Amino acid sequence: MPVSRDFGGAGCNGLEFVAAFEALAGTMRSLGFAMAAANQATLIDCIHSMGTREQQIALLPRLLDGEPGATAISERGTGTEIRALQARLTGDKHGYRLNGHKYNISLAPDASIILVAARYDDDARTHTSLVLLDAALPGIVRSGPQGTLGVRDLPIGDLQFDDVPVDRQRVLGAPRDGLKWLMHIASMNRAYFALSCASVVRPFLADALAYAAERKILDVPIDAHQYVQRRLVDVRMRAERSRWMALAALGQWLHGDPDALESCSIAKITAAQDLTQSAIDLLALHGSDGYRYGALSTFVTDALAMVSAGGTEEMHRRNVFAQMQRRRERDMKTAVYTPAVEDTAETSAESA
Repeated sequence: MPVSRDFGGAGCNGLEFVAAFEALAGTMRSLGFAMAAANQATLIDCIHSMGTREQQIALLPRLLDGEPGATAISERGTGTEIRALQARLTGDKHGYRLNGHKYNISLAPDASIILVAARYDDDARTHTSLVLLDAALPGIVRSGPQGTLGVRDLPIGDLQFDDVPVDRQRVLGAPRDGLKWLMHIASMNRAYFALSCASVVRPFLADALAYAAERKILDVPIDAHQYVQRRLVDVRMRAERSRWMALAALGQWLHGDPDALESCSIAKITAAQDLTQSAIDLLALHGSDGYRYGALSTFVTDALAMVSAGGTEEMHRRNVFAQMQRRRERDMKTAVYTPAVEDTAETSAESA
């Protein structure tokens, strides 16, 4: 939808896509599918917004035709901590070489196009670089889908890069400029994950409302009891809270607001917490019926995945704290002296 017509897209604006994504996530009953759609949308936006004309012509039609893409940031032991990247991009006479290992990457087992974040050392300084790779390149080895507790409909696997040849045309932007683009990508992804959390619970809440109206104890529907009503209302309130926080964060991101970096992390933390608690409440409301293997129990295990998907809570809190520190430093630099009340009074007296 947001891709220009020049590359086969519909030419819609970002808000139209947000509305469509929200409806999709709220209908599919699959958190894994919503996560896959968010990841694909993030990669498409990245190439559409930041790629060269050649990269756009070569890659966007493939992605729009349904070829899956993967964004490879996370590494074993460090997760999505950008400062700890071990995958390395080094220069050679033909361009670059990529070496490293990526861990727990969504769609890695099936991806045709892979965006990889790596460190690039230049003149004794370390930079973050982003490269766009075709999965068929020599030196790329990927695992099959890994066993996971939840989101089993989202293939997750590892990627190994052994001296992979990288043409200069495959680098997204300059090799030294990857960090700002990576933060742009990460913020978008976090906000869409938050919106997924808010949206995916809707059909399960509708199921719970119907169940509570039909389930009777001593000929009284259980939704007549206040504690049942409270659980259902709490699920609704959490979903709305997460939804509006996600929409606000996406609004900032779409308008280039620098505060979006912080807001997207806050939205992701809050939405993941809300979804987890709502899933547990829905499970408790259905009693032993919910604990049996089925749509609801699958939803509960999927919800638990959001604790770490898109970055752990601790990582997002570090990001929020870093933004708080930067804002404080900025405010201190731009602070304007305001006279105290007594100073103002003395000045007024002198003027008189």
